[in-house]
Amino acid sequence: MAYVLGLIFADGHLEDAHYLRGKYLRISSSDIEILEKVRAVLASEHKIVKIAPKLASGCGKNKDKKYLCRTKYLLRIGDHKIYNSLVKLGVTPKKSLTLKFPTVPVKYMRDFVRGYFDGDGSVFIDDKKKRLLVVFCCGSYGYLENLSESLAKLAQVKKQRVIKGNRSFQIKYSTLEAIKLYKFMYNTEAALFLERKYQVFQRFIKSFVPMLPKIKPLCRAYVEM
Repeated sequence: MAYVLGLIFADGHLEDAHYLRGKYLRISSSDIEILEKVRAVLASEHKIVKIAPKLASGCGKNKDKKYLCRTKYLLRIGDHKIYNSLVKLGVTPKKSLTLKFPTVPVKYMRDFVRGYFDGDGSVFIDDKKKRLLVVFCCGSYGYLENLSESLAKLAQVKKQRVIKGNRSFQIKYSTLEAIKLYKFMYNTEAALFLERKYQVFQRFIKSFVPMLPKIKPLCRAYVEM
């Protein structure tokens, strides 16, 4: 449930359809795999709806350009109890700019962070510079500031400064710090994670760590802990 909460904080929205006397949790993602897993752990029988890609405007220097968004999927669950519980935890119908970091027990923090990462995080390999990059995004500066502080304490990474991106605020981690986050998020027996992102970490560890003599011992130390 900590993982699901993290994913909701990233890709979830609350809908108060008062005209229908209904309250809904909406989770959208371009990865249907993760929505199927969430639906299973919530014991939900609601359908996952496919949303066709649409044109969107660029940002920054490319604001006049149009691009085609990826196909998305939506899981919509009507449940007053779930809705009201999420409001108490800090999820609101319009949360993107006002999101506050929740109080999560330390033993569940890695699962919460992994869920948020699978929703509003990214990991990629810079092949040219042979480095691994992990990025967390959010429309709320305060949320990322608290996340950065929590990761510094629990994952033993350096506290990162929150920076302004084109569409949101970001915190970034490179190579050794990214490996520490990998170990923190996936050092668990929980089955919930997005396979696509997990495999990026795996490819870097297998293909690039042996090629980095200066950090190889430290990387291996964290991977093998």
